[in-house]
Amino acid sequence: MVSASLHSAIALLRSPAAWIPGLFLGGIAAAFVITQYYLGLFIAERLLVILLVLMPLFMAGVLTMVHSGDHGFHSFLYGGVAGYFRILLPSLLILFAIIITIMLILIPLMALGLGGTVLIFSVLTCSLSILFFTLFYDTAALLEGKQVFESIRRSVEFVIRTTHSCVVFYLTSLVIGGAIWFGTLLVWIASLYERLIPVSTLTPEEMQVFTLEQFNALLGPDGILITSLVFFAGIALVFSLLYAFKAYFYRDYASTGEGDPRLQGEYDSKGRYYKY
Repeated sequence: MVSASLHSAIALLRSPAAWIPGLFLGGIAAAFVITQYYLGLFIAERLLVILLVLMPLFMAGVLTMVHSGDHGFHSFLYGGVAGYFRILLPSLLILFAIIITIMLILIPLMALGLGGTVLIFSVLTCSLSILFFTLFYDTAALLEGKQVFESIRRSVEFVIRTTHSCVVFYLTSLVIGGAIWFGTLLVWIASLYERLIPVSTLTPEEMQVFTLEQFNALLGPDGILITSLVFFAGIALVFSLLYAFKAYFYRDYASTGEGDPRLQGEYDSKGRYYKY
């Protein structure tokens, strides 16, 4: 059924509206690359935060299209406005939980004087573990009408009850995303090969002190433009496909009952069922 969900996602991309979230996210990446070059990293980071706050609007639009079966722009816009806070609020809650958990882990590790590699590994492990179980909070919120905390709980429950299928979904998404991203990097390297040669000759010690300003100077204005365009295309394709894939995967597996909550209780002598 994972392959069927993927085929449904590919079919959804025939609708122009389904590309909007990916195009917007790709536009954010392109805007960040250009802004940090001309206006500095400080302004680029704040622009990134402002634009990312708008992402739930477009994500809700795609999920509404999947839920209603209407792939038109009207359904996308209506669903985006109606479901904006249904995605934004649990997103912020999950982000806050990740930050707090990372802080609780890093404080004792730093007190023990452990190195940077251990700290990075701990941060990645913590973040990926939380995201593994909470990734479907938005689909639960829009496809099943769950509230903020209920959508997160439903995502955790869904992953636990369909662990094998979810692992297949994650691996499939990783392969697809990795293949597209690898192709994007090849195009980027081929386009700027001569300018990237000096970077490949740097020693590990030189790489540690190599700054973003030096890299920007190496690329130049036209190299920054090429970088933004290539990353825009790659991110737009990856996110558009994989987000639709996630929506259909959740819809297909939740509708089979495999991910539905199991009621606990017992039957009495007259055959009546009582929930605990």
